[in-house]
Amino acid sequence: MKLKSKVVGLSLLTLLLPWSGWKLLQELEGYLRETQEASLLASARVVASALPLEFQTRLLFTPDLYVRQRDLQHPPSLDGYADEWPQPAEGLEFRSADGAVAVRVLAGRHAERLYLLLDVRHDGAGQPARPGAAASTDQLVLLIRNPRGLLRYRISPGAPGPLQLRSETEEAGQGEGFWLETPGGFRVELSLPGGGDDSDISFLAAPAAPGQVCWSGRGGAPNRGTAATGPPSRPTARLSCAPGSPAAGPAEWPGNAAWVSLMPEWRRLSTWLAGFTGDSSRAWLVDRDGWVLADSDSVRATGDRNAPPAPQTTWLQRWAYRLVAGSRTALQEEWPADPLRLTDRAVDSALQGREALSWSQDLDTAIVRNTAGTPVTVDGRVVAAIVVQSSSDGLLLVTNQALSRLLFTTLALAIGLAGALWYFASRLSRRVRRLSGAVSHAMEDRVDPESLPLRRDRDELGELARNNEKLLRAVADYSQYLQTLAGKLSHELQTPLAITRSSLENLSSQELDTDSRRFLERAREGVERQTAIVRAMSEASRLEAAIGAAEWELVDLSGLVSRCFAGYQALYEGRRLALDLDDGDMPLNCAPDLLAQALDKLVDNALSLTGPEDEVTVALRRAGERYELAVRNTGSRLPDDFKDRLFDSLVSVRAKRGAGPHLGLGLYIVRLVVAAHDGEVTARNLPGEAGVEFEIRLPITPV
Repeated sequence: MKLKSKVVGLSLLTLLLPWSGWKLLQELEGYLRETQEASLLASARVVASALPLEFQTRLLFTPDLYVRQRDLQHPPSLDGYADEWPQPAEGLEFRSADGAVAVRVLAGRHAERLYLLLDVRHDGAGQPARPGAAASTDQLVLLIRNPRGLLRYRISPGAPGPLQLRSETEEAGQGEGFWLETPGGFRVELSLPGGGDDSDISFLAAPAAPGQVCWSGRGGAPNRGTAATGPPSRPTARLSCAPGSPAAGPAEWPGNAAWVSLMPEWRRLSTWLAGFTGDSSRAWLVDRDGWVLADSDSVRATGDRNAPPAPQTTWLQRWAYRLVAGSRTALQEEWPADPLRLTDRAVDSALQGREALSWSQDLDTAIVRNTAGTPVTVDGRVVAAIVVQSSSDGLLLVTNQALSRLLFTTLALAIGLAGALWYFASRLSRRVRRLSGAVSHAMEDRVDPESLPLRRDRDELGELARNNEKLLRAVADYSQYLQTLAGKLSHELQTPLAITRSSLENLSSQELDTDSRRFLERAREGVERQTAIVRAMSEASRLEAAIGAAEWELVDLSGLVSRCFAGYQALYEGRRLALDLDDGDMPLNCAPDLLAQALDKLVDNALSLTGPEDEVTVALRRAGERYELAVRNTGSRLPDDFKDRLFDSLVSVRAKRGAGPHLGLGLYIVRLVVAAHDGEVTARNLPGEAGVEFEIRLPITPV
C-alpha cells in the first residue's frame, strides 16, 4: 500500500469524533427523556392517589353501558353527515351476533338540546334506491327516558330528507332531524328537547334487507376482576335481533332491550384536574374502556387552550431526530383536541393495572408527546386510569439544533483533518517519488549525484537526499575505478608477463629433468591464461576508445545478422542454433563492426552457459519505431538478485568457472555498444522455465 493510501486510511479514524459525539447526544437525549418521564409519572401517581372520594364512588357505580355525551361548541347542521361531529368514529357501536347489522351512536348537547346521530349499516343494503323512492321498509324506533318522563319516537319517513318528530307518549317532545340513505343502510341525525341530562336511550331498528328487527342490548355481565388479574370490563354493546317488524306500541317493546346512558363529562373533576396539573401538562380520567370522563383542557379558557401553532419541521429533521431517539418514539397523527376515547399504549397498560409510559411524535410538526398512565384502584380493583401528557416542541428542536451543531462541527473538523492529512501525504509521497526517481536515474545513467532534489531541505527527507548523494558519489567513484581498472591492470601486467614468458622460454632451452619439465609447462599455461586475461581487459579498454572513432554507415541489419549467424554455424558445429528473422530489409545507420561484436558477445555468453542439448536462437524483428535483436537460450536461468548488475564492469554471475577467463566484461562491452547507438539492452528469464533472453532494442534512424 502506498504511503498516501496509508495516511488517508489513518485519517478515516477522525470519523470516530462525530461518532462519539453522536453517542453522547443519544445519551443526553435519553437522560432528558428519563427526567421528564420520572416527573410525569410522579404527577400521574399524585393525581391518582389524590382523586376526591366523591369521584371514586362515582367510578364504582358507573353504568355498564353508556355513550360519552359531548358538549358541542356549535350545533351540527341536520343533514345526515357526520363531518361536523368531532371524532365520529369514536361512537358506541352495536353489532348483531352474526355481524349482519351494526349501529353506531353519537351523542352531544348544545343549548338544552340533545343531538343524536345513529348510523345503521346492514348487509345486502348496498343496492341503489329507485329515483324518488323511499326506503319505506327501513324503520327506527327511539326511546328516551329522563327525570321528566319517557319519550318515544317512531321514524319511518316516506323519502329521505328532513324530519319533524313528535313523541308518541303523552309527554311533549317536539324534535327535528334528517334521514339519509347510505350505500350500506341509512343514517339519522336528530335534535331533541331535554339537553340529555341524566338521560338514557334505547332503540329498535328494522333494516329492510335483513328482514329482521334489532334492538339495543349488551354482551354479557361485567367481569369484576381485581388489579392482579386486570381491570374489570363492562359488557360489550351488541344488537339483539329477531325476525319481524318494529313493535307498534310500548307494551310490545322487547323485554331484554338495554338502556344506554348518555353520560356527560364530569366538569367538576375536569376543573379539579386543570388546577392540579397546571398549564404545563394535560390530564384525563378514563374509564375501563378508555372513554374520557374528565379532561383538564376542556375547562380552560380559550386563550389558554389555543396555543400557538407548533413549528413546522422538514422530513430530514424528523428523520434525524428518530435516528437519535431510536424506536422509542412512535409516529402519530395529530393528537385530537377533544378526544372521546384514548387508545394509547400507556392507557391500555394502566387499565390493566400497570404504570406505563409512551412517546409519540407528530408526522409534520416538531411536537413530541410523553404520555404517562397510572391505574385508579378502589377497593383493590382497577376502575379507571389517570393519563397525564406533556407535549413540547423543545425536545425535538433542541436535539436537532444540538445534532446540527455537533455534526457540522465534528464533520467539518474531520473533513479538515482528513484534507490536511491527504495534502500532507500527497506532498510527502510526491517528494519521495521525486527523490526515488532521481536516485534511480542517477544509478542508471551515472549522472552527477549533485542533481538530486531535496538536498537543501531540513527535514528527514532532506537528510535522506544528502545521504543518497554521498552514497551515489561513492558508487560513481567506485564504478569509474572499475571501468578504468581493466586498462590500468592490462598496462601494468604486460611488462611482468613479458619478462616471465621470456624467462620460461630461456629455461625451456636448457636440459631439465622430467619433474622440472612438468612444472615448466604448468607455469607456461598460467602465463598464457594471464595473457588472455590481460588481452580481454585491453580489449574492453580499446573498445571504449574505439567507440568514439567508429565508422558509421547505412547497412541492412537483417543481412548483418544473417552473415554473423552463418559464421556461428561454421564456428560452433554440433551446437543447436536457430535464426528467426522478419521478412524485408531493415536499414539502420550504425557501426556494423561494433554491433557484430556485441552480438558475438551475447551468442558466446549463451553458448558458454548451456550444454550441447540446449538451443540458442537469434531473432530480429521490427516493432514500431525500433528493431529488437534477441538472443535466447534454453537450459539456464538468471539469478533474480543480479538482473540489474549484469551489464556492469567486472560483474560475473556464472555458477561454474570454465577453462577460459570470465571477468564480467563481455556484457559490459555489449552495454557500451548499445549505448553508443542510443539503444538499450535487457535480460530476463523466459516464463515457464523456458530459458534466458537478452534483447537489444535499437531506434530506427531516418534514412
